[in-house]
Amino acid sequence: MAQDAPEQDLDEDGLVIQKYLSSVLLVLPPEGFGDQILRYARSSLYNVHVGSVSVAKDPEAPVRGRLQDEFLVDEPLDGQDMSRYSGILIVGNDGPSPFLEDQGLLDLIREADRDGKLIAAWGQASAVLARAGVVKGHRVTGARDVADEIRRAGGKFTGRQVEASGNVITASDEGAGMRFGQALAEFVRI
Repeated sequence: MAQDAPEQDLDEDGLVIQKYLSSVLLVLPPEGFGDQILRYARSSLYNVHVGSVSVAKDPEAPVRGRLQDEFLVDEPLDGQDMSRYSGILIVGNDGPSPFLEDQGLLDLIREADRDGKLIAAWGQASAVLARAGVVKGHRVTGARDVADEIRRAGGKFTGRQVEASGNVITASDEGAGMRFGQALAEFVRI
């Protein structure tokens, strides 16, 4: 059942003040993330009135995308808890994810899983979900070189462009942007 959009209020300039039904935690690596797929994911969530809060290990340093995006995140990764969020999205990057050994983040992913919240990743970041132990019994995709790690964690690596399996949504790479965004929106819209 789709939720109704919140009533629109305007600011003093006549612009719509955005109101969100919930927010998703976006965990960004310091550099090399897929700019385009991140844009698709965020805009798909915004279209169903779900905001996002971007976080990184160092909130004072700008994060840099592979193509052109560079910005400061909203908050630090440390100290987050899932009570404020309807889900978590681990942003993929070039090369192995810098979050594979981040116990605080792995705990956040496990907390989201316990509560049945959205858990999403693409590319190399799918391995982080495997490390957190949340892929068991799920169909999962991601970068081909993380397939063995996903299988060892009990997930079924499919290699498809996008997989939505229960509360776990994964994408192979940046080329899956539009389909990945649609899958995210479908999950949080419920």
